[in-house]
Amino acid sequence: MVSPMGKTLLCLAILAVSPVLSKSHSKCSVENLPIPNGTIASAQHHSVGDVIPLPNTVASCGGPGFKTNITADLCRVVVNVSTSDSSSVRIEAWLPDNWNERLLATGTGGIGGCIDFPTVQNGAQLGFESFGTNTGHDGEQGFDFFLNQPQVINDFGHRGIHVEAKVAKQIAEQYYGRKASKSYYQGCSTGGRQGLQNAQLYPDDFDGILAGAPGIDWLHIVASKGILARRIGWPGLSSDAYVRPEQWKAIVEKQIELLDPLDGVEDGIIDNPAAHAFDPVIMACGTGILNSSLCLKPKQVASVRAAYEPLADSEGNIVYPGFALGADTSVFSANQINGTAELNYKVLQDFWRGAVYNDSTWTPHNFTVKDMDFAVKLNPGGVNAAEGDLQKFYAKGGKIISYHGQADQTITPKLPAEYYAKVQANLNATLDDMHSFYRLFFVPGMYHCSGGPGAFDIGQVYPLKKDRLTAQENVLLALTKWVEEDQEPETMVGTKFGSSETPGKATAQRKYCPYPYESKWDGSGNTTEADSWRCKLPGLALAAYRLGLYKTLINIFNLIQPRDIHQDIQICQQSLQHMPDSMLSHDTKSPDPQSPNKDKLGAESKSLDNISSSSDTAIESNNDTIADLFSNLFQSIKTPNRSINLASSMITDDDTLKTQLS
Repeated sequence: MVSPMGKTLLCLAILAVSPVLSKSHSKCSVENLPIPNGTIASAQHHSVGDVIPLPNTVASCGGPGFKTNITADLCRVVVNVSTSDSSSVRIEAWLPDNWNERLLATGTGGIGGCIDFPTVQNGAQLGFESFGTNTGHDGEQGFDFFLNQPQVINDFGHRGIHVEAKVAKQIAEQYYGRKASKSYYQGCSTGGRQGLQNAQLYPDDFDGILAGAPGIDWLHIVASKGILARRIGWPGLSSDAYVRPEQWKAIVEKQIELLDPLDGVEDGIIDNPAAHAFDPVIMACGTGILNSSLCLKPKQVASVRAAYEPLADSEGNIVYPGFALGADTSVFSANQINGTAELNYKVLQDFWRGAVYNDSTWTPHNFTVKDMDFAVKLNPGGVNAAEGDLQKFYAKGGKIISYHGQADQTITPKLPAEYYAKVQANLNATLDDMHSFYRLFFVPGMYHCSGGPGAFDIGQVYPLKKDRLTAQENVLLALTKWVEEDQEPETMVGTKFGSSETPGKATAQRKYCPYPYESKWDGSGNTTEADSWRCKLPGLALAAYRLGLYKTLINIFNLIQPRDIHQDIQICQQSLQHMPDSMLSHDTKSPDPQSPNKDKLGAESKSLDNISSSSDTAIESNNDTIADLFSNLFQSIKTPNRSINLASSMITDDDTLKTQLS
């Protein structure tokens, strides 16, 4: 399976048409730069239009023979840095002649091992001195580089990005003669995890972090593929419970067909999969929803139902939310390779072999929750950093922009929402506090990191679109504007481009909003134009935030599975009915005098929150009504024949909520 980064690397190779000899340049005389524990492997100057080979690129990273076009006059330096007596990381430094005095470090994907050349190149084109690292080993596939190598595992787990940041700052000061004015980080998937993890462990490394589809709870993410595969009958491909890949394709297509219209725009996109419930019994044989070759037999219905349930550890604690409706299931369902029962998702086998069990013969065929729990307890290399402790990064004034596709097939979009709530709880922060340093943007219809039927290009993809280099349309530029000019990214605009025949033609744009706000069609404008979309709070999210119960709401959603949930409903209702008066009278339009960002709160709330005061008053005085809404919600989830209509009771725009609570 080719990762998103691997696909982009292939794109780079395709664009490299004719090789040009690299030019020497006096500005690239860096052989004597002092780098602690480091040696310079090569240094060459390149000009715009040059096509250069990129050595050390193994097959899983797009090589060998990988080449790329140069899009800025720059000095390219390759450095090897020892991190211990038995480990080292390789760092690429692309130093543009026209430097904008900013530093950009990048992460990796999967189990690391591939320098993110596309993002490095985009950064250099924008004027950043751009850096990439292999985080201690070469290749996104394999396990032998981890066997008996705890220091190599440490580099991948947590140390590699920190070393990259330190070396990058040293090179910048020595090469340009002055320090970078601001330091930034950009990465997606594992790279997103590395960014948020770095903010927690090494808060002084970066001023701004761009974390796409962050795999912050990395071990549970990877383990989920094995557990979900087992839930659908793998490796028993001939069992009555096994659901074939072609059946999964039909199931997902039918989910999109049934749920897409509920958001008001029929565009082949489920805007918010978490807002819907789905019971696969409607696709059982005899219902007529799927034909006789694809319909589900009783044991298959149970398998599909189990595939969308959250993961629990050995003690019954929910540790990972359920898979997203409408997302491609190949990561756990396409396991029939050449007629054998091999797991399609290689990261699980490779990491558990090399880093968890240190056993080259281990296979995931009997993978269980115990294997997951063992890995989490061991936490090789400190790779898991899901605590959400960003207090130091917040205190120093750091900024984070994160984005996540609602059709992400690798990391469920429910995870970043949970992580956001965890950060908020650890800070004891208001929504305005959170928005003052951390903004999460969901992108409906986007796959893992990029791609998909949605308007997914927010400036994170290669190559850069030269006519869209604004803070509204390029998320890295939005981050720099926020850090340097204190201009918050109120919205981002995503663009969808044409087919392979017209790849540069924009066919649709959409406005995206900082979580928990959602991008909703205005009901009258052209749905392919960004101005036809506005930011709205879902009704239940609005009620929960006003009452200070958003974390409670998220915890309850984690408990939704085929077991008795009456107790959870009662807990929720009791919480709603017994909130202290001080919280019930909270007005989000007024600054909290104890807030560390009190000077910003009024403007922040006014710009984002267009909820009327009558709605606030209604919420504060109608606890019983809100409790009834929660009861109705859970009843809808428990009743299969109402599951398709669940959106009407969960996603409620402000006007509807006001009516319900009046």
